[in-house]
Amino acid sequence: MLGDFSPIERIEPARKPVFSDYPLQPFIKGVFEGRGIKRLYEHQAKGIRLVKDGRNVVVVAPTAGGKSEIFIVPAVEAALKGENTLLLYPTKALARDQLDRLREFSIYGVRTEVYDGDTPQNAREKIRANPPQIIISNVDMLHFILLHNRLFSPYFEKLKYVVLDEIHIYSGVLGSHVHNILWRLKRLMRKKYRREIQFIATSATVGNAKDFAGELVGEGFELVEGASSPRSEFHHLIINPEDSYLVASLKVAQEIGRKALIFGNSHSSVERMGLIADGMGLDLRVYRSGLSQEERRDVEKQFKEGKARFLASTSALELGMDIGDADVVILAGFPGTVTRVRQRLGRSGRKGQHAYGVFVAKENPLDQYYVENPDQYLYGDPENCFVNPRNANVRKMHALSAAKDMMYSPEEIDESLSPALASLEEEGLVKRWGTLISITKEGAKRARTLNIRSIGEAVRIYDSSREKFIGERDSHMAIGELFEGAIYLHGGRAYMSRKLDLEAKTATVEPLGGKVEEYTHALRTREAEVVEQLESRECLGCQLSFGKVHIVDTVYGFAIKDAYSGTRMGEHQFETPYIHEFDTYAIWLDAEDLAPAIPNFGDGLHAFEHVSISMMPAITGADPREIGGISYPTGRMYVYDGVPDGNGITHIVYGKFESVARMALDRLEKCPCEKGCPKCILDPMCGNDNRHLDKEGGKSIASELTKNR
Repeated sequence: MLGDFSPIERIEPARKPVFSDYPLQPFIKGVFEGRGIKRLYEHQAKGIRLVKDGRNVVVVAPTAGGKSEIFIVPAVEAALKGENTLLLYPTKALARDQLDRLREFSIYGVRTEVYDGDTPQNAREKIRANPPQIIISNVDMLHFILLHNRLFSPYFEKLKYVVLDEIHIYSGVLGSHVHNILWRLKRLMRKKYRREIQFIATSATVGNAKDFAGELVGEGFELVEGASSPRSEFHHLIINPEDSYLVASLKVAQEIGRKALIFGNSHSSVERMGLIADGMGLDLRVYRSGLSQEERRDVEKQFKEGKARFLASTSALELGMDIGDADVVILAGFPGTVTRVRQRLGRSGRKGQHAYGVFVAKENPLDQYYVENPDQYLYGDPENCFVNPRNANVRKMHALSAAKDMMYSPEEIDESLSPALASLEEEGLVKRWGTLISITKEGAKRARTLNIRSIGEAVRIYDSSREKFIGERDSHMAIGELFEGAIYLHGGRAYMSRKLDLEAKTATVEPLGGKVEEYTHALRTREAEVVEQLESRECLGCQLSFGKVHIVDTVYGFAIKDAYSGTRMGEHQFETPYIHEFDTYAIWLDAEDLAPAIPNFGDGLHAFEHVSISMMPAITGADPREIGGISYPTGRMYVYDGVPDGNGITHIVYGKFESVARMALDRLEKCPCEKGCPKCILDPMCGNDNRHLDKEGGKSIASELTKNR
């Protein structure tokens, strides 16, 4: 199979299940048997017992590992005792999938309803007036439920369990929002209803599930590992193509000829695969967030029913939703973490058939590292999840929202709230009523517009041909994607950006007719200035520091490149650049003592910066796009959290920078190129378009740093 690609092959043998004799109630057992579940696995029984003992539980298991039953059993039993459960899912598609399972218990008096953005208004009113015992929702909707919690008093009065499904998705900025939303929920339950909530969380296999769940929720957890479920025989193939990894992924799907799910790592890569597949005559569907609800459901249905054999998706389909019997999962590029590899490959072979997982490597350092170290790809330790619950900007917005949930009393205002409330009061968003603090009319309006998927205000995108809103991007992303003249892909269509107004937070685009064979790449400069040093230590013979920095990101033009080869075809510079400034957290390495001994030191440090950042996902679990880097010829190198007020990534790197440097040296030494290539130091996101790089200088710096250490 796939002889033309000379793949590396590995076979994982099937794993037999380990069962438990846990005594399910007869009616639950009957429903489970109707689904083909005759006995519980050992980890399921352990999890249910811990929940019944009153513990907060986080369950770690691969896709189709039987996590859901651990919260379904307690939720159903609680419902029959008159107590309620709130199930929070990261996607609406997962919520709909779970609804079908839980409604099987309706004949026993257990009512379940979905309450999210797709729920019609009349249905919402019925749910509020006569709440079911189990509500399925998401953290976005929970924000609005809390703002209007008086309408949900009958439900909150009996709330016992909160289930957080797939919590690893909340790594990063979204996790900062989730932490604060759960803080608001606990505050409301304790102050108004005098109730404590019990939490049940599920996750893919990550390195720090127990600690991450504790930090996310602000409570202690017990860990349950799901290693007792069965697994079918799995065939792994690793391919390092000579041509475009996107083209190669489509060719692999075509050659294997089985029902295949292809994962891309960005909406742009998935959309580009859609365009390339069209040129190849390959019947491929595209699935990603940003498409309409009707489009997504239609694609799901076609793939599940076998009407579509090939489906290219972003991470939107990597979670536990049942989309049928995919035989093959193809990873178009390493998805950033071993955790996500396992989550995505788990979509294959869910019906017990032999499963295939194909990793098609990109020409970047981390993909090439795993090609050369396949056992690390297949069996390496999972990465850690990360969250910064103290993100000041996020905390401030939820401090405002909490004032709408319920007025503050004096004893609540501690060191974490006092600065935020003082700032909000100065802006006229909250006001004092004696010793109490409440929200103002303007503050309530601001709270209702909070987007928990981002930090700060988003840029809204409008299609000028239809005068229609089609989507949005965060400001710090918009300047690199929606500048005037940018080619922007959305919903399988190519658009050209005609205007980006950062003050009005709008972008106007128009559709491009015909086949698009180019893409645009932002040219930018970035500058960093230390605001506050928080930690410092000796690292590899240099000083490594961590703290708060101010970033100035300037997009001064763009390059036009061929969509297939990436060849540069032209360049344009703006008369007035786009500028975005923000404070965030960073590490910085002071390596100026190495400069005299290393020729072309500045360009070498730039190369070392590129390859180091490329290796950081293996340490942190973050995507390289969540990290920024700046190096100065004088010898200082910054690596910063790529969002305002930080996401927690660089603090993990601060403690593990030695490992990053060793991996960087390994890649620089093993890459056979002479002067640098995409497999080592060339970075497609580089604002300088990979100018001012020196591979030998980067290798010398990495060697000096790690020598005898």
